[in-house]
Amino acid sequence: MLEWVVEGYGWAWLGYLFVVLLPTAIFVIPFGAYPLLVDRRLRKAGVAVTSVCTDASWSEGRVSEEFHFTTLDGLGAFYRSPLADGRMCRDGERVGIVYDPRAPHRRARTEIELSRKSPARRDLGCGLLLLLLLHVLMLPFVILFAL
Repeated sequence: MLEWVVEGYGWAWLGYLFVVLLPTAIFVIPFGAYPLLVDRRLRKAGVAVTSVCTDASWSEGRVSEEFHFTTLDGLGAFYRSPLADGRMCRDGERVGIVYDPRAPHRRARTEIELSRKSPARRDLGCGLLLLLLLHVLMLPFVILFAL
């Protein structure tokens, strides 16, 4: 199949697809689409429990907090929040957390995070804008080299 693409349309189309698909796979899906899908799943099918804030880690002036909780099945789990500008709570404070019963270790958010607008919206919008810009910039070169 690759030979058909190269023979029929030239190497320019392969470069075009590489330039467009690579940023999508690296940036748009993991930093924009996936977090929004997790938030949506947690709002629909998440289980709310109480957690305890146990630790905070600072990096480049931003903080990430760790929360330990017990699932309804009795399993111990923890959630580390993404880096934020300020703390949500103090160590030892109880905070509501919503987790996905299918994957409590991988998909959880604090109720505070779910009540705010997700920064993933901005990341998804910027990623899609970047892809549109790449399309606009690359298409003339592809058409020129494919002729």
